[in-house]
Amino acid sequence: MSVNRRHWQSLAVALGLESFLIVGTFIWAAQHAAPIPREVIPLTLEMAEVPLPEKKPAPPELPKTEPTPKIQPKSTPTPPSAAAPKVQTVSNDTPAPAATKTEPIATTTPSAPAPAVAAPTPAPAAPDPALAYNIKLAAAVQAAFEVPGSAKALSFKGRTRVEFSLHDGKVSAIRVLQSSGLSAVDRAATKAVEMASYPLPPAALQNKEGVYQIWVACY
Repeated sequence: MSVNRRHWQSLAVALGLESFLIVGTFIWAAQHAAPIPREVIPLTLEMAEVPLPEKKPAPPELPKTEPTPKIQPKSTPTPPSAAAPKVQTVSNDTPAPAATKTEPIATTTPSAPAPAVAAPTPAPAAPDPALAYNIKLAAAVQAAFEVPGSAKALSFKGRTRVEFSLHDGKVSAIRVLQSSGLSAVDRAATKAVEMASYPLPPAALQNKEGVYQIWVACY
């Protein structure tokens, strides 16, 4: 029994080695086989060109034939005796033209145009007394203004808008509406309003209290 078992075992090993060698041989042959050359068909210019449609020859032009002039037979004039007489027909329905009367045409001489009347020039508007007086007040306050030392040192330039009430030359309710940016200049402007010598108001503003707003400039 042991001899047969060994025999079969050796036979199986031999078959396994043989199959392994066969498989290895096929794998080696597949790896080292020469590549199959591919057939390359060169593309020539004749193959790439697209055949153009053939142009059909134009039909030959036929020679132009000039039309032959037609010859008309000359007509023989008929003698005056053979011509048919002309017959004029007069209809009674159409009235005879009435005689037209001519009237004399009256001629008129053109009259001379009337002289143009010049439009009256409007009278100049009277100046507003309140506005003229306000200008005089601003000049009086500006004359009384004294530039403070701090403004001189800084070379300051600006304006202060001041409002005040005036009645018969007396000033009241002084206030700064818009500051110049420097308090010393604002105080000098209010002081100029207090110390200014105001002109007499016009007749329309006498014995009336007015509220005025002026600019005081610091140069």
